[in-house]
Amino acid sequence: MATIGSGVFIKRDALGEWAKNILVKVGVEDADAGIVADSLLAANLRGVDTHGVTRMLGVYVKRIEAGVMNPVSRFDIVRERAATALIDCHNSIGQPGSRFAMRKTIEKARGTGAAFVATTHSNHYGAAAYWAMMALEHGMIDFSSVNTTATLAPTGGCQAMFGTNPFAIAVPAGKDIPFVLDMATTLVARGRVVLYAKQNKELQPGWAFDAQGRPTTDPRVALKGLLAPMGGYKGYGIAFAVDILSGILTGSNFGKHFPGMLAENLEKPTDVGGVFAAIDIESFMDLDEFSTRMEQVYAEVRSCAKTEGVERIYVPGEIEHAMAKERAQTGIPFPPEIRKEYIELGQRLGVPFPEA
Repeated sequence: MATIGSGVFIKRDALGEWAKNILVKVGVEDADAGIVADSLLAANLRGVDTHGVTRMLGVYVKRIEAGVMNPVSRFDIVRERAATALIDCHNSIGQPGSRFAMRKTIEKARGTGAAFVATTHSNHYGAAAYWAMMALEHGMIDFSSVNTTATLAPTGGCQAMFGTNPFAIAVPAGKDIPFVLDMATTLVARGRVVLYAKQNKELQPGWAFDAQGRPTTDPRVALKGLLAPMGGYKGYGIAFAVDILSGILTGSNFGKHFPGMLAENLEKPTDVGGVFAAIDIESFMDLDEFSTRMEQVYAEVRSCAKTEGVERIYVPGEIEHAMAKERAQTGIPFPPEIRKEYIELGQRLGVPFPEA
């Protein structure tokens, strides 16, 4: 998880309301501001601070104010069949378009058993898990992915050709917590490198390279260089596959054609593509039977023999679930550098940043 571990703690509800009001101030409609703020806050609660209010809200405001991202949403279904659809988001904020797409995916999967919906000409949509988890209450397995600005080189290369290209899958597990896997195809999300740079923290060895492909632990050097793929050539291959699904298939940008990093590109739309897929479990077996089998495999995994020094084995999503419960009580941590930025943003827009 890309988690901030220290700083001043801001209560969940106060932070969510502040984020929503900031977005409204820059022209986002109330309902859309609510879904954007909720998605960012959900990421913070789960410990994914790189995709939370702590990092992304300020970036969104900059892009809206620069005129390179539309604050008012507009969606057109440009292609549609019984189990598929392609939605043109016309450079709207990523979250409202993703909500529209996920609702359409769930609706179609109810009728066809499985559905695949994609968005084009969209923007950063927050944490992928937020969208994958939308189908859980409907008894469905969901997948979501999006392509991003290039930060990863193909195996053997030293030029950025693919993004961190994250994907998430969420699976209901009966009475237990859902299985939620949300991961970038690089060893670390670029957002964590940004947060480390703001906090003057060194990266872990192996996370990144400089512009010539040499290993570095300096986050500022890494931001001008490359990120390491997970699993070496396997991570590169998965990033490539996500780019095909999210970028090439949807008619959005792909590979090295993005106009620059979000916070640094204030001249052109990003034009990302997203994909959303849902499988109705009842198409394959009764939901109760599936839930029983999921609970069984959870119990077996947790009871696995442990290596020396390991106290507990977790299933994917369990650490984030526990973090969300903890932060719902303690609040969201803000390092001094980020808190200072947001206090100034709040003063400029007339929405005071919440007190600790």
